[in-house]
Amino acid sequence: MRAIHTPFIKRFYHLTPLLLFLVVQGCAVNSALQFPAYAKYEGEVNQHTRFIRAESNRIFHILTLQKTFNTICPKGTTVFHETPLPYQVGTLVKTQIDHIYKLNWNSRVEELIPDEKIRLQFIDGFFAGGTEFWELEAQGEGTLIKHTLIIQPQGILKKLAWNLKVRRKHDTMVETVLDNLKKAAETHRD
Repeated sequence: MRAIHTPFIKRFYHLTPLLLFLVVQGCAVNSALQFPAYAKYEGEVNQHTRFIRAESNRIFHILTLQKTFNTICPKGTTVFHETPLPYQVGTLVKTQIDHIYKLNWNSRVEELIPDEKIRLQFIDGFFAGGTEFWELEAQGEGTLIKHTLIIQPQGILKKLAWNLKVRRKHDTMVETVLDNLKKAAETHRD
């Protein structure tokens, strides 16, 4: 019986340095240096942008109303505003994801500049302690929107998960949200 497990253990020992290297690589890069605007925040900066041919107030409206925000979320993702409207500093936001796995977390609106910026702080869940930004900048006939996540996963298992799977899933979901936001903002007329 011992001989059956020996090859597995040897392979595991050979993979351990590679796994540690991947974790360290993902944690050793201080992306804030590449993004001076976020230098006061600690962690990896993950940013996605999209140019939308719509005014920033239309986009801001979609982002801050629970009903409209849920229409741009990927299937299986639901967002709830846990505190009374209007959406404002202090609003608690609960997010639930039910895809291959189930995740949920709470965040709180920490800064709100109408038609320009939303900053949320993750209270719990995988991204606990991290920061999320939605920034809107008028440019000519439209708006450049930036979604920025700054996180520092705690513990080796979360770091490993972020580097091997969660980052790619997050990237896919944010790109979907931005594509849906673009479509909704550019086609919706009051």
